[in-house]
Amino acid sequence: MAKQSVNVLTLGKTPLTTILKLAWPTIIEQMMFTVLNFSDTAMVGALGAVATAAVGITSTSIWLSGSVISAVSVGLSIQLAQSVGAGNYKRAREVVGQSLLTSLVVGAALTLVFFSLHWNLPAWLGAEEAVVPHAQAYLQVIALSLLFNMLSSVFSSLLRCMGDTHTPLKYNFTAIILNVIFNFLLIFPSRDLTVFGFTFPMFGAGLGVAGAAWGTALSLAVSATLLFLSLCDKRREIHLSLKKEYLKPDKDILKNMVFLGVPTAMEQFITTSGQVISTRIVSTLGTVAVAANTLAVSAESLSYMPAYGVSVATTTLVSQSIGAEKKDDAMNFGKLANRLGFCAMIFVGILLFVLAEPLIRLFTRDESVIPLAAAMLRIVAIAQPLNASCSILSGALRGAADVKSPFFIGIFGMWGLRVPLALLFVFVFHWGLHGYWIAMVIDNMTKGALSILRFKQGKWMKNASLGRALEE
Repeated sequence: MAKQSVNVLTLGKTPLTTILKLAWPTIIEQMMFTVLNFSDTAMVGALGAVATAAVGITSTSIWLSGSVISAVSVGLSIQLAQSVGAGNYKRAREVVGQSLLTSLVVGAALTLVFFSLHWNLPAWLGAEEAVVPHAQAYLQVIALSLLFNMLSSVFSSLLRCMGDTHTPLKYNFTAIILNVIFNFLLIFPSRDLTVFGFTFPMFGAGLGVAGAAWGTALSLAVSATLLFLSLCDKRREIHLSLKKEYLKPDKDILKNMVFLGVPTAMEQFITTSGQVISTRIVSTLGTVAVAANTLAVSAESLSYMPAYGVSVATTTLVSQSIGAEKKDDAMNFGKLANRLGFCAMIFVGILLFVLAEPLIRLFTRDESVIPLAAAMLRIVAIAQPLNASCSILSGALRGAADVKSPFFIGIFGMWGLRVPLALLFVFVFHWGLHGYWIAMVIDNMTKGALSILRFKQGKWMKNASLGRALEE
């Protein structure tokens, strides 16, 4: 591998091409990563509504770990990007060095916490008696994957902030293929398969939902290992060094990581806590509603990918622009990225509305679930453009070290709107699952509008650097 510049501000001939060059590999990567996360749901869907509900009710609780993973990823990657923008490559290498130890310690802690909770958590979330043992089996194994999820997420984030979006794409694609293979072998029992008129025996472990969890854990372990080896490649301008001087705790880096990461973690934790409460609300509607909600969430996640890819690119470009003391460029990158994402998600929303039922059929053949899940997708389709603005502009604000604004916007949306409106629509108006998704749409659209307002005000530019962290 030839050395490439880690400064991406002039990656393309125009600001638009720069955004697109950074965004498209991330879009494809995240689409595949979503497939990785939800291939469990698709294959388990063949086992019926009970198994689907077990994965869905458990996955919601696992999302809580994402807040901690995001805190570490955001806290380190913003420092890395601003250091690169400032031309302080020594500091950038120190940031990368801190990523390994931090990820190992925090990832191991997450694994221990969720493994210890696997026995009681499904019942706490309101799983029906038939669902509980399947959910316990899934959670017990999926907890083991959290360490690898942490390593993979942090390493991918650092590589993207250095302008290398292709390596995470390549290795997450590998994880996707492996996950499908592992799921195929571990979920289903041994059986005879007929292909092109030829019948042959196929081995299967018959582990059910636990097999899906093992497939995810093993594929993430492979992805994390490959990303680690790539980040250690000395041919990189900035690489992970295993020398003691880079691995010992650095107070300034860890302090900045906490400063940047804690608001992000709290936002996601409190938001996901709201999603857990929402799952509890949905669970009162029965197993079919839980299964439909799970499948609709899985399918809708695919629609987020264009906005997410542009958001990641925006964070990198804004961070490096701030580090280079080019605040006007930071503002322009944010504006252009928001326009791009907003327009793209209008198109995605139309597709989501029109293709709702075929999309759900990719995940299940259960005819009792398909119409309800498809109806949820049609409801949420209208929120996609403003949802994109929320994601992209939150990325821009975080890149400028304004982590508090996305925090307050996210908390207001979840706890000021979604949860109370869901309670009102489901239990007072008796709108069923439709009521919950209407509440979610109101939440998403409001957060998008508030994100646009905050960005346009420009107040975030006043304190948009990490100061001492960028000094030689």
